[in-house]
Amino acid sequence: MRADELLQTRTVWCGDTVLLCLTGELDLATTPLVDQAVTTVLAGHPQILCLDLTGLTFCDRTGLHTLQRVSSTVHAAHTSLRLAGLHPSLHRTLHQLNATPPWPRPALLH
Repeated sequence: MRADELLQTRTVWCGDTVLLCLTGELDLATTPLVDQAVTTVLAGHPQILCLDLTGLTFCDRTGLHTLQRVSSTVHAAHTSLRLAGLHPSLHRTLHQLNATPPWPRPALLH
């Protein structure tokens, strides 16, 4: 199965904010799709990147490291990171990994 069949990314721009939705599985096979999507988004210099994980059905150790790297990359680009749809157990795991900078609390989408 191809990576783009396991994980879909969708971006929605609204002014200086971008919503990046991940749907499917986040693992070794799909990490490059997330990296590519984040690179593309940051090229547009948004002030805020909201990462919507509502549709995430699976996340392994590689996926966790990918999310840590995304956090670092986004903050290095002087962009604020918001999380939406993050399952509480995944939020606890990310927090316990001591990601730097600290993970923001999940935001609600309206």
